Amino acid sequence: MVCVLYGSQTGCAQEVAEYIEDEMKRMSLPTSISSLDDYDVRKLPFEDLVVFVVSTTGQGDMPSNMQKFWKFLLRKNLSPTSLQGRKMAVFGLGDSSYVKFNFAAKKLYRRLLALGAHMIIDRGDGDDQHPIGLDGALDPWLKKLWDAMIGFGMLSSDALSNASKPSPPRYTVH
Repeated sequence: MVCVLYGSQTGCAQEVAEYIEDEMKRMSLPTSISSLDDYDVRKLPFEDLVVFVVSTTGQGDMPSNMQKFWKFLLRKNLSPTSLQGRKMAVFGLGDSSYVKFNFAAKKLYRRLLALGAHMIIDRGDGDDQHPIGLDGALDPWLKKLWDAMIGFGMLSSDALSNASKPSPPRYTVH
């Protein structure tokens, strides 16, 4: 099971997370999605793969629907092996015109590593200033994610080719 978790202030990170979840469903991957504060953080050490999508708000702040989750991760009594061997990936959304560009994703990435998580790919840094927006970083990052998942045996090449087919409609109009 792949768990997609997002921290979003204005809904942009949620949209990206839902896009990733849709892509995974098209590849027939069992997937769940949740905002970080709605997620039961006690499940984190037992997930097969967790994909985080987080935006930075204000001057390097965590989004409001990530506050409880982040506070939990900062607890001093968490062991440096709490997430030992857990596969994870982090994609941040930000704007490089700000001094603290993608600060929330950078902090989350470092904290997960400090707790023993195994990052299957490097952190992705989406930038609103890119000529094609966030997709300028998201598309290559997702390709790396799919390749890593194939390498870990979590995804087959055949399933990946299914992703190029159009998604089934969410709604039917009669």
